[in-house]
Amino acid sequence: MRDYTARFIQIPMRDGIELGAVLYLPAGAGRVPAVMEMTPYLADNAHSIGVEFAREGLAFVAVDCRGRGGSGGEFMQWRNDGPDGFDAVQWIAEQAWCDGQVGLFGGSYTGWNQWSIADQLPPALKTIVPSAAFMGGVDIPHGGVGSPYMYRWRVTLKGHHISWNLAADTLIFNRIQGDLYRRHGSLLEVPGVIGFEAPGWEDDLVATGWGPLWEARRPSPESLRRLDIPVLSLTGMYDTCLPGTLTHHRRYDEHGGEKARGQNYLIIGPWDHRGMRGTDRVYALQFGPAAKIDLYALKRRWYRWVFGMGDKPAFLDARVKHYLCEADEWRGADSLDALCGAPKPLFLASDGHATDIFRSGWLADAAADTPADSFVSDPFDFRPLETESRLSRSPELDSHSGAVFPRAYNSLFFIQGGEDPTNAVFCHNTFGQGVIYHSAPLEAPIDLVGEPELRLWLSCDAPDADLCVLLYEVLEDGSTVFLSSDLLRLRHRDGSTDGTPMPPATPTEVRFRNFRFATRRLLRHSRIRLVVRATACSFMQKNLNSATAVHLQKPEEARIARIEVLHDRAHPAALMLPIVK
Repeated sequence: MRDYTARFIQIPMRDGIELGAVLYLPAGAGRVPAVMEMTPYLADNAHSIGVEFAREGLAFVAVDCRGRGGSGGEFMQWRNDGPDGFDAVQWIAEQAWCDGQVGLFGGSYTGWNQWSIADQLPPALKTIVPSAAFMGGVDIPHGGVGSPYMYRWRVTLKGHHISWNLAADTLIFNRIQGDLYRRHGSLLEVPGVIGFEAPGWEDDLVATGWGPLWEARRPSPESLRRLDIPVLSLTGMYDTCLPGTLTHHRRYDEHGGEKARGQNYLIIGPWDHRGMRGTDRVYALQFGPAAKIDLYALKRRWYRWVFGMGDKPAFLDARVKHYLCEADEWRGADSLDALCGAPKPLFLASDGHATDIFRSGWLADAAADTPADSFVSDPFDFRPLETESRLSRSPELDSHSGAVFPRAYNSLFFIQGGEDPTNAVFCHNTFGQGVIYHSAPLEAPIDLVGEPELRLWLSCDAPDADLCVLLYEVLEDGSTVFLSSDLLRLRHRDGSTDGTPMPPATPTEVRFRNFRFATRRLLRHSRIRLVVRATACSFMQKNLNSATAVHLQKPEEARIARIEVLHDRAHPAALMLPIVK
């Protein structure tokens, strides 16, 4: 086993601020390529990773983001990582222990900031390897529905230290947000209750439509056209940042040149946000042995290949690899679109009372002519909050396993984001705020690969409402497995930044186009369950259903929205499933 050394260093920035870092080097190796992670989670927490890289013959530099750990300045999420990363990459490349080649490493926030640093086009940057890379405006807010999640995340990063314990106290946040929900208060009030301001977090509640704010936090098309480095992106079907990771990958394919596209690799495993080391289990959901991959070892082989120190990892025999759940096999394709199935429509139908799992509507191969189903989005009904204040029944969960991804309590926000995939509690009782449809039992297994789409005709007597769509496989024994989801604020149904209120009580075509990517073999005798429901969750921004922008709504504007789902000859409704033949 190769020996290694470690020492603290300071990296100068162009404005005079110095970033604290820990440098790991293989002992006696001379000039070697370097891998850098710029992290807000404290450089010391990357110690074991740095040791592994040094033993592989690579330098590893764990850098505290500006204002974090041993770094000067003030931490402002999304603001400084790009320019600071450029300066750090170029400084590292010029050091006597580096051969001039630098790669980037990390996941989640440090997956996002790799793209932000690459946007600056540092000449010494040779590759990025973003895992579970967040993208604002895609992951949060999703479909125009804001969340206070980012504030909870910022609580962990207060000052120069880590506040895991306070952020992990789900009951505190449930109580604060639940109280605001009950009195139609704004989630913008949460910092005042906690006593900590974190400038910029409120963007997720104010800028809920896609626009310049979010565009400024992703690489520009111009930078992507000039970027020609190899990229290896990794995500999981149950990763909360799955949509963001795929958007980053698709944008590099779209805007990058031919050389860039040929080096733009993507792995989609069965993992969740915490399982990006390549585990074979997500909560209570167990996968086959093929799911378990040493992703850190794979990444180290990738860096060695890019730096000219070894062969390309054999696993990467195609640009895009995905794990087909239940089949326990990996499949490859030249592009993300090439591996996706062809859309197969399942048409919604009902007797007009599809309000629960026992008397649901149905999903059929042919369009129907059946009466509309109706439900409400009721800001005065606080019963859904009782569900999220109860412990999840999923096994092997505990309240201390994730600071900002609470495993122990039910949460529609986290479940629709892929967390706790065997938990279907939010279909068991919609409290009249949702409708449910089931397919007939499958006559043979089918492979679902890609992003579904739901095409609805809705009539809403209010200017706005927030809807959540949940898609499950219901196994022969009645247990469920989460497949995909989408969120949509109806005023943003056309994808516009400002939004357009719904026409009153008028059938309007609404398409849910931003479902999460699914990759699973659905078993014989399984059924498909579709749930369309109001959000009614304290971890999502409450919509009072008025024409006013949601963050400006006043309690007196609250109104019940009555929503009809039409499925007659003039208004066919269909769930489009990507099925691989």
